[in-house]
Amino acid sequence: MTPDDESETAVRDAFSLFDHEIRLEILLALLEDWRAVYTEPRSYAELMDAVGMRDSGKFNYHLDKLRGVYVREVEDGYVPTAAVTALYRAVLAHRPTDRLALDRTTIDSTCPRCEGAAVLRYERGFVTVECSACEEWPGFTYPFPKNGIEGRDPDAVVRATARRARYHAGLARTGQCPFCAGQTAVDVHLESDADGWGDEDGESEDVVVEIACETCTFLVGMGPLPPLLFDGRVAGAFADIGVDLERADWELPAPTARVDARDPLRLALSVAGDAGTATIVVDDSLTVRSVDIER
Repeated sequence: MTPDDESETAVRDAFSLFDHEIRLEILLALLEDWRAVYTEPRSYAELMDAVGMRDSGKFNYHLDKLRGVYVREVEDGYVPTAAVTALYRAVLAHRPTDRLALDRTTIDSTCPRCEGAAVLRYERGFVTVECSACEEWPGFTYPFPKNGIEGRDPDAVVRATARRARYHAGLARTGQCPFCAGQTAVDVHLESDADGWGDEDGESEDVVVEIACETCTFLVGMGPLPPLLFDGRVAGAFADIGVDLERADWELPAPTARVDARDPLRLALSVAGDAGTATIVVDDSLTVRSVDIER
């Protein structure tokens, strides 16, 4: 998304509040024993001692800058808000002083188009899986904090990233951004049809889903299945027909799409497993309307 003037102002204001060492020291002191809503307040005097300040006027000036958004005054002192703890976690996840990149490494997976060996690479904070032999498959890429790389072999990194992406997409499909909790918009379309949906009762595997947050920069594009897999009915149906949901998204059976109705729009996605076929009917917001199994 392109930030509007209001969003840009909010971002500038947020960063400006951290533009002083004393304010950072106050926040770090408050975060030492963070226990979410149960965090014990620290008194004004305790905060001054923790920061090492003796000038109450100067200390109070910087504390005032943080009050409201990042620091809340309660009966027994001061506590950090959820906003500042979210920023703190983001910094720990994406430490600017640590740089990590992984060269292309073969993983235990294959390209869904040519069955060539799949390879992993990690750069700019993104885990990317692509084919080593062809360019027909667009591949998979998703941001993954460098903390997740440590202690995992390449195959484990891929599984963890794919699971994370699937979880985020599943939440976003329901209308909530997994990062900022803003509202999301779902766009379902067929790439092969310039008019949107092709001939009624026609079939296609070119269904593409795009989910975007209306507030922040969250944006994902994928096939129609991954966002549906956290729906209990869909997951249960896949288990019944023998589809292993522990497999990466590109290793799952490709769905066959059919326009089931136009007004209101319904799209039927049929997935064949070892023990039968599951048909999931969704609307243009990717809301699951029905799930049927044919054995």
